[in-house]
Amino acid sequence: MKAQEVLRRYAAGERTFHNVNLRGANFQGKDLAGADFSGADIRGANFSNAVLRDASFQKAQAGLQRRWMLVRLLLIIVTAAIAGVVQGFAGSIVLVMFQDSNGGVVTGSIYLILLAIVYLAIPIQGFTIRAFGSILGTLAGVGVGAVAFAFAGTGAVAFAGTVAGAVLVAVAVTVTVAGAGAVAGAGAVAVAVAGAVAVAGAGTVAFAFAVDRAVAVAVAVAGLSVSAYIGWQVLKENEKFETLRIFGLTFSSLGGTTFSGADLAGATFRETRLKSTNFANSRKNNTCLTHVCWQGAQQLNRAHVGNAILQDRHVRTLLTTPEKGYKQDFSKANLRGANLSGVTLEKANLTRAILSNALLKNAVLKDAILTEAQAIGADFTNACLTGATLESWNIDSTTIFKNIDCQYVYLLAQPKQRDDCERRPHDPNKVFQPGDFEKLFKDVQDDVQILIRDGVNLVALRSAFQKIRENYPNLPKNAFQGFQRRNEDVLVTVKVPPEIDKAKFERDWDSGYQAGLQAGREESAALLASAEKRAEGMEAVALAMAQNPVSVQNNQSMTGNDHSQTIAVEGNVEQSVIGQGDRNHLTHQNQPADTSTTDTSTTDTSATD
Repeated sequence: MKAQEVLRRYAAGERTFHNVNLRGANFQGKDLAGADFSGADIRGANFSNAVLRDASFQKAQAGLQRRWMLVRLLLIIVTAAIAGVVQGFAGSIVLVMFQDSNGGVVTGSIYLILLAIVYLAIPIQGFTIRAFGSILGTLAGVGVGAVAFAFAGTGAVAFAGTVAGAVLVAVAVTVTVAGAGAVAGAGAVAVAVAGAVAVAGAGTVAFAFAVDRAVAVAVAVAGLSVSAYIGWQVLKENEKFETLRIFGLTFSSLGGTTFSGADLAGATFRETRLKSTNFANSRKNNTCLTHVCWQGAQQLNRAHVGNAILQDRHVRTLLTTPEKGYKQDFSKANLRGANLSGVTLEKANLTRAILSNALLKNAVLKDAILTEAQAIGADFTNACLTGATLESWNIDSTTIFKNIDCQYVYLLAQPKQRDDCERRPHDPNKVFQPGDFEKLFKDVQDDVQILIRDGVNLVALRSAFQKIRENYPNLPKNAFQGFQRRNEDVLVTVKVPPEIDKAKFERDWDSGYQAGLQAGREESAALLASAEKRAEGMEAVALAMAQNPVSVQNNQSMTGNDHSQTIAVEGNVEQSVIGQGDRNHLTHQNQPADTSTTDTSTTDTSATD
């Protein structure tokens, strides 16, 4: 079916296009919201910048058309051939160096060492800055050594040969790595063909230029082995080679189905084949993948997903295989806007995970740890939360709790003793009745709970308050609901208006608190320095008095009446906890008592010799 025919029927109100052939169709920038393309063949179709909200591509076939598969295979063969030829030269140049009578052994040995270091750096350290630092350091060392040999009389040939060898090694590595990345997403057949062509190219050059073919072929095969190893690690999604994996996926998605820049909010790709499909952002728009259903999607790891949350292998596995979330660690995972409906997250660790705007309908979160998780705007309709730990999690009025299946929860994470975890209901023999969970958390949905660990620093606390008052001048005076001690920690509860970004509010608090800690450390250091200076001064005075005794004249004032003196002490007492020491700062405002005398006589007594 032609694209124009689909658009005509869609404009007439038709939404169902099951099993149609749309290979190569162009829907760029078109509005097809709610269309159902279940079972359709959309290989090579262009949906870039299209509006596809709530569209269905269930069991559709995406990816490359056959002619593009042949083009890609041809490009891979060309790349592999270039890599093979370069590797052949890399092997053949060894013999050329060794056969040179003017320092050839030295030059060839340096070249072999260089080759070995380069071919070991990337497989061990990965395609990382650290690996390239090792390679550049080695190249620099070779350059210095070559200059030294040249000036030592080894000859210009040795110098030129070593430099040429270093350059050739750099080229060989570049082509090898690029070739490995290019074939990473091509599949087993293409990789096998590429490997065969590369070996053939290396062998041809080796046999053409080398006298001792065995040495040249050995060096060439070593380089190709490195290339094969890199390709294998890319396919395994080794994080050290993530950059190469993205490069390979970009290459493999050329000519494939593209959703670049499309609005796919709420769309379905259940059981869809997605190899060589492009979901990266376009120059015009960012691709919207909010609430997309990926359950059962095939070969999503071979699709180019750009900077979406699907880059994380664990997140991608959870979205495509919901039952694999059991007991898994998703701490700090970015699941913003993810469709987690029906997923199994029982006993999963979601500490500080981002669940904002995520769909968690019918999700199993029994005994899950949601400590400090961001769940603003999340939908927990029909979710199971029995036994979940909800300490300091971030929710607000946009978080949906409806028909929650929950018998009890814990408000404090305590790995050692479960009895001290602030169970709700408090009575261990009591459980929530239907609707109790919603009632319990309805009043705290607009609360921000901030956990201050290892005690409160009053200087830092005052700084945090000041930061909040400056940034939120309209915050109600009674916003701070209370401070609760949790063993060595303190839980601060703040009720904020719905329009305030709770995540930003917490960041501002933390920023003010940390600034107060730094100011407290500086104040502590200044007080300590001042005290030491005063101590040194007192020590000097005491020493001077010991060396120069002085006479003391005692003057006494006697009053006719016996009056007692009263001293009034007023002011604030503040305790600053800095580091491990406590210091009390007392501010006294002394006022002498109002005493009066009616008759005062003074007697002066002096001692004479």
